[in-house]
Amino acid sequence: MTVTAEEMEAEGWSIKDQTTHWVNNNEGLQQHKFHSAGLCFHLTQHTLQQWWPLKDVHEFCLKLCAIYATVDITFGRELAVWLWSKWYRPGIPCRFGNFFARFVACHYPDSPKSVLDLLNAHRRICAQVLLRQINLTAKDDGPVPQDIGLRVDSLQENHENHQLEPVFHAVLIVIDTNLPGNAFLDRDPNDTDFPSRIPVLLVRTGEFHDLKTGPVHFSSIESISEEVCGKADVRRIALGDAVDFILDLHRQNTGVA
Repeated sequence: MTVTAEEMEAEGWSIKDQTTHWVNNNEGLQQHKFHSAGLCFHLTQHTLQQWWPLKDVHEFCLKLCAIYATVDITFGRELAVWLWSKWYRPGIPCRFGNFFARFVACHYPDSPKSVLDLLNAHRRICAQVLLRQINLTAKDDGPVPQDIGLRVDSLQENHENHQLEPVFHAVLIVIDTNLPGNAFLDRDPNDTDFPSRIPVLLVRTGEFHDLKTGPVHFSSIESISEEVCGKADVRRIALGDAVDFILDLHRQNTGVA
């Protein structure tokens, strides 16, 4: 039985309690490995061509952004815990897999790694999810049955509750730098905020589906980020500042505090 954040909150559980419960129920996170975490999608040229199981489609929904990792980072558990505590606030609905991000592992030999390739992959991901929202067919529960009849299971019954967030279309984060040497093992164990200082790329896609604020602008973060290779759509920034930017963009467009 899955315990939702609302139920835990009603029973007086703190955010720390909820985070511990969430991590303990994601086996991969306990191993510190990003690519084995339950929230991680393995992206290669092959998976981009596939028709994904409905469960994988739903995992991209109700997230504010995708975080693409082009390196095999070794602090997946700490990253996920930090993101949860950064994102979660009492009252946020968490019943259908809501979370700040969908982790996407892109460190495999045939994974997209350049910003341009990741942008193209992101658009293809969004396109498949949107298509599946429109056309829920027998293919959405594994192999197509012989009679091509629509099979209704719990995933399909909850399908209408899974939608791509408008902000998900508009921005993405790329982790392209691992912690040097033994920085992860040698860090201060009490420094739970270390993921906030990881340098990442914040990328605007040029898409702004249903964004009330219109096209995304980086003017508010110019002083705390750097333009990358003369590309106005890509900024080098600390992960904590990137997360704050996306959370603020989401609040502006939804009114959710």
